[in-house]
Amino acid sequence: MRMYSFVSTLALALAPGMVLAQTARPVAPADMTPTATASVPQPDVPPTPEPDSTAVHAPSVQVTAPMSAQISASMSGQLEKFPLRDGDHFHKGDILAAFRCGQQKATLAHAHAEYIKRRGLLDVQNKMKALGQWSVSDLRSAAADERAANADLEMATAVVAQCEIEAPFDGRVSNTMVHNYQYLSAGTPMLEILDDTSLELSMIVSSMELRHLQPGTPFKVHILETDATYPATVSRISGKVDPVSKTIKVYGKLTQPAPDLLPGMTGEAQFGQ
Repeated sequence: MRMYSFVSTLALALAPGMVLAQTARPVAPADMTPTATASVPQPDVPPTPEPDSTAVHAPSVQVTAPMSAQISASMSGQLEKFPLRDGDHFHKGDILAAFRCGQQKATLAHAHAEYIKRRGLLDVQNKMKALGQWSVSDLRSAAADERAANADLEMATAVVAQCEIEAPFDGRVSNTMVHNYQYLSAGTPMLEILDDTSLELSMIVSSMELRHLQPGTPFKVHILETDATYPATVSRISGKVDPVSKTIKVYGKLTQPAPDLLPGMTGEAQFGQ
């Protein structure tokens, strides 16, 4: 037992020295040479194509009518004929609206009769002058009465002409605001019409694209409502660039008739395709 105690005591005494020896052991210097790393193969990336300097961006396009008008009542009165409805087609010279004009037509008839009377009296004075039996004052008075009667006749004719409103061009009704037999005041809006026989394409493009655009430049237009593409050409270019947005308005026309298109439809222009 004594021998075991002596050995244990000796081990405990030497233990701190052993720990110090282990902690004081010098550390081997690290190898400063960089370790070669395996290169990771990179995927083949195609080169980015350079932008085409001649390409034109695809601007938004609106289908418009080259001619449109709002027809208003030309006089006060009751509508007697209002034959067209929204969407109806018409030709130039067709009656768009007619007013009840019995009084105006009677005034015209009276003015016409008065003119015939005054014209006859002037003819009598001219014949008396040829016979040498005339008076200067009577001849001048007859001539003045004839001119006054002619003026009244022209005025009555102009009033009766307002009783009917004729179509100024071939087209289509786009909106109606009144009904037949309705009493209207002069200037009351009655209907809106437009020329749908030769539709136009309107778009706004960057002013920098003017170097590629000119009247006659071909392009295509894709219309959203019909989901179809139509060939077209640039017809005209606005005479002014917006200095703030750096844009300009460009107009085009279809190269082929497209009866399925209506004013107000929208789409996208495709240049250089």
